[in-house]
Amino acid sequence: MKEDVGRLREQGQLALEQGQAGKAVACLEKARELAPDDLEVRHLLIEALQEAGRFDWAEAEIEQTLSLAPGDFSLLLSKGDLLFARGRIDEARDCYRQAVEGGEQAADAWVSLALTWYHQGDIGQARDCCQKALELEPDSVFALNCMGDILAAEGDVDGARRSYERVVDLEPDDPQAHYSLAELMYDQGELQAAERKCRQVLGLDPAFAFAWLTLGNIYLDQEQPREAIHAFSKFLELEKGEQAAQARDEVKAVIEGLRAEL
Repeated sequence: MKEDVGRLREQGQLALEQGQAGKAVACLEKARELAPDDLEVRHLLIEALQEAGRFDWAEAEIEQTLSLAPGDFSLLLSKGDLLFARGRIDEARDCYRQAVEGGEQAADAWVSLALTWYHQGDIGQARDCCQKALELEPDSVFALNCMGDILAAEGDVDGARRSYERVVDLEPDDPQAHYSLAELMYDQGELQAAERKCRQVLGLDPAFAFAWLTLGNIYLDQEQPREAIHAFSKFLELEKGEQAAQARDEVKAVIEGLRAEL
């Protein structure tokens, strides 16, 4: 039976890496049935369920797994991330606080806490939490990206740029930092530079949906409707998250308006 569990776990992990979330779920559910106490299988199953968009099942699986491993750091982060993605920010914050109290890899939990405050517009609280993360891990890419967002929200464009550029120095293949720089350039009216940076993001990750959204806005500002429609359509194709529902509705309306004008 151990061999069967190991084989199914490996098949599920490989399917996840290849973007085949449905296949991963099928393999990992079988593995969990054979070995219900195998936490590695359960962690992978939770990830696969979220990738497959089966958020209710993922949440139920997290709760079941937490009953086996109360206070598990990565499970608390996973639960917080899922709740955050579903707009249940206060509940997510409670999960991240529990993770912070656990102490293990607390920097990531502090950044996640910062993001809950940032999302709710409390930039001061967000900065305090992010600063604690950077005190623990000065080169944390997650924390530096978050601090860049906070500085940008405070109007410190130069500080935000330095923070994002630090991430690029640390991890040149990290698409998020390049995208954050693209957004900063776009907000400053540097449309051509922002377009080049978005293209760089998509070179690193062709499925980075929000890079397509920013490209669409750039083309819209440059009065290139066909290019804008293409970019916005790619965004709709790639972005399926619950939190982006409003953005999708707005983009659909823009596409309809552009098509009516062609």
